[in-house]
Amino acid sequence: MSDQVLRPDGTGFYLAAGELTLADSAEQTIAFDQPVDFSVTAGLFGGADLDVMLASWSTAQPHDLDGVRPQDGRMVLPLRTQPLMLNSLPSSVRVQLRTAAGLHDTEGIWQLTLHFRNEAGSGLTWHASLPTEAFGAGWLAPLSDLLTIDSADRPLSTPSGRGGVTARTGGQAAGAQGTGTLESTAVTVAHHADDEYYELLVDSHRAGILVYHVIGSHLSITHTVIEQTYRGQGLSWVLVRRALDDIRTRSVTVSSYCAIVNRFVEKNPEYRGLFSTPRPA
Repeated sequence: MSDQVLRPDGTGFYLAAGELTLADSAEQTIAFDQPVDFSVTAGLFGGADLDVMLASWSTAQPHDLDGVRPQDGRMVLPLRTQPLMLNSLPSSVRVQLRTAAGLHDTEGIWQLTLHFRNEAGSGLTWHASLPTEAFGAGWLAPLSDLLTIDSADRPLSTPSGRGGVTARTGGQAAGAQGTGTLESTAVTVAHHADDEYYELLVDSHRAGILVYHVIGSHLSITHTVIEQTYRGQGLSWVLVRRALDDIRTRSVTVSSYCAIVNRFVEKNPEYRGLFSTPRPA
């Protein structure tokens, strides 16, 4: 990833870089000038009819070919990316790859990685092996489900990022003991207001984030990410509950594009009054 990436207007996590990697058996596709065209597109919130390009790579672009490099027995194709905000993207993106015949059905041959980061230096990584659907009309790839939190296994002495305000739940600090399956675990939720996300910490380890975006007096919740090692323990609902309790104290209208938040509200109707019109993810 280059540090000379264009910064977008706004706050929060933005797409900073990406790469497409190929197994050794695919080297001839590039070496013998076989056509390869790759794209990642998505519709933005508020513009459902407008698809924008997140990332792309093509053998027809000389600068794209110049950036190809070997790494750990694979070929790496650095992608051209647009610095779009994560909180402006929907729950799925469309991944499409057009290549020479014979490479579509090779398991694990094409792997895509996208890197998101914020001004405070925190990062998220999205990684997936491309399925066969990517070679046809395109693969509708889940965004939040495949995101991981960079350095999630590193303990923190204090919540990272700017605006590290501890969320409050029912008048008590969100750093109170968690009530899920981790009975002897300290679970805290920190609010990073400048970067528009809530961060879940389990024994001071990064375990999850809830991403939102504010325009005027309206707050839209867009994504909830739980690090893979912490999934299946009820922690997503701990994060959602404490974030919603904090949002309740603000003078904003609220909507949700996040499937996890929408499921939580369905099961906890006392939170329905917080939302203007919850929208499908």
